[in-house]
Amino acid sequence: MPLISGIFFSQMKKVDAIIVGMGIAGVCLAETLHQNKKSFYIIDSNKNGSSKIAAGIYNPTFLKRYNMTWNGKKFHKNALKFFRKIEEKYQKKIIFEYDILKFFSSFLDQNNWIDASKKPLLNKFLDSEIQTKKIKGVVSKFGYGLVKECGRISTLILIEEFKNNFKDSYRNQVFDFKKIVVDKKKIIYNNITANNIVFCEGYNVVNNPFFKNLPFRGSKGEFLIVKIPNLNLNKIIKRSSIFIMPMENENYWVGATYDNLDKKRSPTQHKKNWLVEKLDSIITKPYKIIEHNASIRPTTEDRRPIIGSHPKYKNIFLLNGFGSRGVLLAPTLSRWLYNYIYKRIPIPKEAGVERFK
Repeated sequence: MPLISGIFFSQMKKVDAIIVGMGIAGVCLAETLHQNKKSFYIIDSNKNGSSKIAAGIYNPTFLKRYNMTWNGKKFHKNALKFFRKIEEKYQKKIIFEYDILKFFSSFLDQNNWIDASKKPLLNKFLDSEIQTKKIKGVVSKFGYGLVKECGRISTLILIEEFKNNFKDSYRNQVFDFKKIVVDKKKIIYNNITANNIVFCEGYNVVNNPFFKNLPFRGSKGEFLIVKIPNLNLNKIIKRSSIFIMPMENENYWVGATYDNLDKKRSPTQHKKNWLVEKLDSIITKPYKIIEHNASIRPTTEDRRPIIGSHPKYKNIFLLNGFGSRGVLLAPTLSRWLYNYIYKRIPIPKEAGVERFK
């Protein structure tokens, strides 16, 4: 990367930070900066981002093994507070509250649920009662349990609303690493000068020359949007490794698959068949497939996010590795990075980039 010292540029746009990437990480960081009266400029190509087509489900529990996710209770509380403030600020609904119905696969599964619902961290979210009431159009042989205080954040509405409100602080283009100029005190990119730059590109980080050697794995996820007339489902269903989530106009989000090997961004017939097979085992009503799409989640080797500064260039930062729980993690992790940059508060070791030295 080119280095500079004392170069003067006319007509420069000066900001506190350049943010590369306008997914859930980039938006939450920009909002955190804005709340603290820091200026920013976002550069995003508006392509290939998993946030733009994500389900956006917020659920702090791990329903496969009935555990609390990493810092789940704290992240859940912070995320709802953060997104409610955004709703109030922009007068736009982005939080859609839905309980999750976890459908059981066996009587042993029922017993495991009851045991888990008594755990101190989980009892706020897992209702101990085994539900047996039939839902028309849905197969539920062993009943289901209720996961409370969950729902979805519409990442699409959030990102679009942010674009509309910060038009002068956003540029729709592919970031060109050949144009970045760095010294100890500033970053220059085209006609923008900033104190810091933060990369929030999701899985595109594998092409970032500053951070591409970090252990990002990437997990491809495919999903369907289906129209199911007269199902009238007002809760999210979790069964057979997939979620079925209500959307608008009798549409439902169905997904998602996990593939750590395939890094092509296009959907596949094989995974579509798998999703259809799972959906057919749950829903008895006829449906129509409206959309089949895919994205690559920014997962990491140890399944933890990666936050911090470049080892050589201390004004170049990374906010990445949120996996499939971006809406839960992004508000708190954005605050962690803000505190690290502006208050010198260390990032927790389990999320810090230094763990990969």
